[in-house]
Amino acid sequence: MTKDLTTFNGRLLLVGCGNMAGAMLDRWLAAGLDPAQVAVVDPAAAKRPGVVIHASLAEWRGAGGSADWIMLGMKPQQLGEVAGELAPLAIGDVHLLSILAGVSLSDLAERFPDAKAQVRILPNLAARIGAGVSAVASSGDADMDAVAALLDPLGRTVALPDDSTMDLVTAFTGSGPAFVFRLIEAYAAAGERLGLSSDDSLALATATFGGAAALLAESDERPGTLIAQVASKGGTTQAGLDVLDNDGQLAALLTNVLRAARDRGRELADIARGDG
Repeated sequence: MTKDLTTFNGRLLLVGCGNMAGAMLDRWLAAGLDPAQVAVVDPAAAKRPGVVIHASLAEWRGAGGSADWIMLGMKPQQLGEVAGELAPLAIGDVHLLSILAGVSLSDLAERFPDAKAQVRILPNLAARIGAGVSAVASSGDADMDAVAALLDPLGRTVALPDDSTMDLVTAFTGSGPAFVFRLIEAYAAAGERLGLSSDDSLALATATFGGAAALLAESDERPGTLIAQVASKGGTTQAGLDVLDNDGQLAALLTNVLRAARDRGRELADIARGDG
C-alpha cells in the first residue's frame, strides 16, 4: 500500500481536531493530501495552510460544505450534541470515521444509521511521524482499500474482526505512548537522582528506550532472548532485573495501569450513550 495520498479521492471533514486528529491530519498533508480536500470544524484547531477551519457545523454547511469522509475527533462526551446535527449529513456514500475512545460501532450505527459505513479507528500519537499503530474495525459497506490508504501513512495498521477488544486496544496502544513517555521520564529522573545531569539523563534514557525498541522491532527474537544477550549471571544487568522482577510487581503494576485506562474507556462510552 502506498503512503502517497496525492491521488486520494474524496472530501474529508474533521469534526474536532485536537492532538490526535491533528497529528493524523498533519501526517496526511505531509503524505500529499490536497488541503483543499479537507475542512475542519473546531474553533480551537491550529491553522494549517490551505485547510479551511469552521467554528461550527452550521458555518461549514452555510459555506456549501460537503464530505465523502467524516471523522469524529472531538471528545467522546460531545457525541450526543454533535450527532443530532451531523447525522443528516452522514448519508449515502459517506463513510463515518471515529477515533472516539469508548464509542462502539453499534453506538455509531445507532447515531449515524444512514452512513455507508461506520469505521472505528484507534491510532496513537506516533502517527505524527508515520510510526504509529492504528487498530481498525468497521460495520456497513466500508471501502477498506480507501480506509487503508488513509491509515497507511500513519504507520502500522491492525485490522480487527470486530471492536469487542477496542477498549483494551485504546488503553494498550492509544494510551500506550503516554505510559512509555512516563517510564522514560521516571528512568531519567532516577539517573538524575543518582548523579547524572538532567539533560544527560533524559538524552541517555531516550536513546536507550528508542534503541531497545528499534532493535526489538527489527529482530525476529522475543524480548526474553534479547534480555539474555544483555544480562549475564551475577552481573550488573541481572542485579537490576532482580529488582524489576521482584514478586511480579512490574507486571502487576502495568496490568493495573491498563485496566484503569480500559475501564475509563467503558465509562466514557456510557457517558457518550447518556447512561452515565
